[in-house]
Amino acid sequence: MKKIKRILTALMMLCLSVQLVACQNNSGQKSEEIRNRQGRANDEIVVSMGARIPHEFDPKDRYGMYNEAHITHSTLLRRTADLEIIGDFAKEYKISDDGLIWTFDLHDDFKFSNGEPVTAADVKFSYEMLKEDGKHWDLDFIEKIEVPDKNKVVFTLKEPRSTFAMSQLVEVPIVPKAHYNENYKSNPIGSGPYKVVEYKPGEQAIFEVNPYWHGKKPYFKKWTWVLLDENTALAALESGEVDIIYATPELADKKIGGCKLFDIESNDVRGLSMPYVKKGLIKDSPDGYPVGNDVTSDPIIRKALNIGMNRQKVVDTVLNGHGKPAYSVIDGTSFWNSEAVIEDNKPDEAKKILDENGWIVGKDGIREKNGTKAEFELYYPTQDQIRTNVAIEAANQAKELGINIKLVGSNWDEMITKSHEVALLYAGGRHNPNQFFESHHPSAAGKGWTNITFYNNPKVTEYLEKAMKSSDLEEANKYWKLAQWDGSVGASVKGDLANVWLARMNHTYIGDGRINVGKQGLHSHGHDWALIANIAEWTWEEK
Repeated sequence: MKKIKRILTALMMLCLSVQLVACQNNSGQKSEEIRNRQGRANDEIVVSMGARIPHEFDPKDRYGMYNEAHITHSTLLRRTADLEIIGDFAKEYKISDDGLIWTFDLHDDFKFSNGEPVTAADVKFSYEMLKEDGKHWDLDFIEKIEVPDKNKVVFTLKEPRSTFAMSQLVEVPIVPKAHYNENYKSNPIGSGPYKVVEYKPGEQAIFEVNPYWHGKKPYFKKWTWVLLDENTALAALESGEVDIIYATPELADKKIGGCKLFDIESNDVRGLSMPYVKKGLIKDSPDGYPVGNDVTSDPIIRKALNIGMNRQKVVDTVLNGHGKPAYSVIDGTSFWNSEAVIEDNKPDEAKKILDENGWIVGKDGIREKNGTKAEFELYYPTQDQIRTNVAIEAANQAKELGINIKLVGSNWDEMITKSHEVALLYAGGRHNPNQFFESHHPSAAGKGWTNITFYNNPKVTEYLEKAMKSSDLEEANKYWKLAQWDGSVGASVKGDLANVWLARMNHTYIGDGRINVGKQGLHSHGHDWALIANIAEWTWEEK
């Protein structure tokens, strides 16, 4: 039996390299002004991380995929701020030499918020329920789950899965078998440090300490998430009705008495998805939506954009400097291949590549090749200001290269139906390589929001499968990097990537200067839950 701590080193070979930033004002100074908090006690706090609660406490709706489930639920394993994988409900576990059998010994003192014990049967139910649902969680690699006794669970896999520990095992919330149903999100029952005592969609969610919580009692006995748009939240922060808010980059530098900026690095990226195949080549997409684009499918167009775009300008103009240039969905991770990056902001080189490959500038300034204009539609969600601004900046820069990007304001319901035939202002970034795999493996094409571009490079697929099926984590890491660039091909800006990633945004928040948000690691995609995922560790520090 291996103790969990004994295998951390191996697991961390595929975890992100730690890139922590201080949770403080950019100047390092705290305001001395004391805010009026509308009479709230110091052990109560009000936050606003956006106008909706993503995933709404139900794992069938992806609750848990962004580390948020630990607020209200237990998982078998969990990820620390330093991105180590340690035990949660699992006390210890062992993995067979062939990587197929995972045996977990479980704690016997975990209880749900209704006082009932958490058992191995609940673990089995949670995973089997999500596997059967199959909508958002890829658990088909699990052959069977057995419960030898109430404190032991055994997973048998169909084949080794190198990302199992850093993905599903730290993300899948354990729900009570006896109480999970179609109305679960309205009354979630979990075994995390907090329980949901009220949830009114569109208004607020109220959390209180779980009286049966087995761990250290959180400092804040009650916290409330009020559902406000960014501008309304800013006004509420100024009036003292809210204590900490998510602030878009354009609002992040606003000075509010008694408050400070929490500016935290992430691998949350924004850029263009570019359909990889020509129109009409694929007629039977699994989701039934049209596939293909005659312009974006040309690797020369994609290469020219990746070389010619000025990513730092996107960061400076759209993110107000709160971020970094982006080149993939796994930038800065231990499985990222830095050798796959090219130097950008070379418009003259981009133009030369286009000229040499027959894309000639026409009288209207738009390039053309064999009667096809170098233009395509870029859909973006109008309710997302950052994506809107990135789309506008991308179109402006592309115009200088002779490529016409036609902007189309839309919504996600329409965008999913167009996602294989037009470019989307897309996003990504996770704490594991799963999204990289799903974005580039042909088996995921046309299935939800995974490989929407229908990317399909046989050599990359070979590397992806070797990485995913490896029982040796060092070997898996080698193949993740080869899938990005092996010296000749790869799913990267140096290869034939079906994306033009532009900016990696910091997550920015403004809050009362007395709030200590604990140790924040590198955030993944999704600012909503990212900061408050460890709210059980937050404290209030009087000046």
